[in-house]
Order: sequence, then C-alpha cells, then structure tokens
Amino acid sequence: MQVALYIREDDDSLHIGRILRGALVDAGHQIDEEHPEYVIFIGGDGTFLRAVHHYIEDIKRVKFIGIHTGTLGFFCDYEPENALQVITDLEQQTITAKSYRLLEAHVDFSDHKETVYGVNEIRLENPFHTLICDVHIDDQFLETFRGNGLNVAGVLGSSGYNKSLGGAVVEGELDALQLTEIAPISSNVFRSLGSSLLLSAKRHIHFKGRFPEAIVGYDYATLPTHGPIKMEVFLSDLRVQLYHQNHHAYFKTMRETFVVDGAKKRVLR
Repeated sequence: MQVALYIREDDDSLHIGRILRGALVDAGHQIDEEHPEYVIFIGGDGTFLRAVHHYIEDIKRVKFIGIHTGTLGFFCDYEPENALQVITDLEQQTITAKSYRLLEAHVDFSDHKETVYGVNEIRLENPFHTLICDVHIDDQFLETFRGNGLNVAGVLGSSGYNKSLGGAVVEGELDALQLTEIAPISSNVFRSLGSSLLLSAKRHIHFKGRFPEAIVGYDYATLPTHGPIKMEVFLSDLRVQLYHQNHHAYFKTMRETFVVDGAKKRVLR
C-alpha cells in the first residue's frame, strides 16, 4: 500500500503518527506523501477537512481513514488505543469506504472566476455591512436576503457550522443540499425565509448582487479576493471516499457529541 499520514500538530497526534509510520514500514508498506492510495489522518474533524483539501488534486483515487485525537470525531472511526488496527483493517479490507459528494462553487469576480470545493460548507458572508443578495434556486427567484451571510452545507457539514446556525442535522445516507441564513434581518420592511431550506441533490443555488466587501468561505478557508458579483453552489461530481468500520454507529456518535455531556458519557460507555 502507498500511505500518507496527515497529522495534527499536537504531541499526542505526533506520537501516534510516529508509531504508526514505523508499523507501516515494518509491514512492508510505502510512505508516499505525494500520491498515496490511502491517507490516514490523525486528529479531529478539522484535520480531515485539511487533509481533503491538501489532496484535492488526487481526490478521485485517495481514500481517507481517521484516528481520533481531537475534540470532534464524526469522521474518525479509530481511537488512539486501537490505532494499529487501521493497518490490519486496510490490509484485510474489513472496513467499508463510503463516498460523499463535495460541494462545488463557481464564483465570478469583476475580472476573473474561481472554482472552490467544500467538504462541510461554502459561505457568502459580509462581516462589515449588511449583505444584500438575490437568491435563486435553479432559475426560480426565492428571495432578496439581507443579513450577515448565507451558508450552503452538504450532508457531511450538516452537523457543523450549519447546526450552529439552526440548520438540520442530516443523516449521512441522504444526498442533499442545505441553505441556511446567517443572522438575517427580519422586520416589517425586510423579510426572508427565516428557515433552513433542505434541497434535493440536483438543485443549484445562485447568489447574485454586488458585494464589494463580501468574502467567500469554504470549510476552514476563504478566497483571498473580496467582492464577488455572483456565485453558483451545487453538489459536485467529485466525491471524497471515507473509510468507516463496519460497526460504525452514526447515531451513537451524534448522541455522544451533542446530547450526552462528558461526565455522563464515561458512565454510559
């Protein structure tokens, strides 16, 4: 196997990385940081996002598998104490790779165009003044939004920033887009939908207007250029392949992340 390790820069993650790297080499596998078949990320969900963007050019061939040393672990199936089990499971293919569609955005500026991809979400935001934006779903006008911004999340991102904005958590087996408003203005003069909107996978969301100070954010990053003129967001044909253990329990992870507090979690396990 050709394997890369993508490791969060903390002592525990780096320590596990050193042990895992040695075990992979001893087992006869090649460490290939440039063009791997498998990327083992060690950290949390943020580490996964960075690993995907680091290998976005090879996204069609790379598979990701996570060891959880962070605070959130929706994307990480392995704990530090069974980190070496990753090697056995990959060798024996006793785990399942599921593919999830990335978000894709085509962003038009006055003098150029950009394409960005998101695992969790893609955002149009104005942190300085009220964003005024016409929103279309496909070719149908929905609303003129006024507020801080608009967030488009895929299924993987539904439990992230989208949830903090009041959006719905969507089961990973579904294929959908979610549009959620960020701090909308709601008055007798200005009013928008005021609710998260769940859309089928075939829909395209269009943002149109003049936004001289607005920024485009995707996952943990932002485009360096401000002031897009329009933006189209949709589910991409590109997919990220993420390994899950066959006993992976999505709702157990959700319960332990959002419902049960840390003290009770130890008892319930």
